Amino acid sequence: MSSLEGKRLARLYELLEREQDPDTAAALRWAVFTLEQHLK
Repeated sequence: MSSLEGKRLARLYELLEREQDPDTAAALRWAVFTLEQHLK
């Protein structure tokens, strides 16, 4: 994993922790999932 990809994942997790809206949280979880799958 590159430094940039790690920073992106960390930022997505940070946003997910603060998110109150369920639809936005679902979109963030999907983004995390997609990025993690791309890194494998």
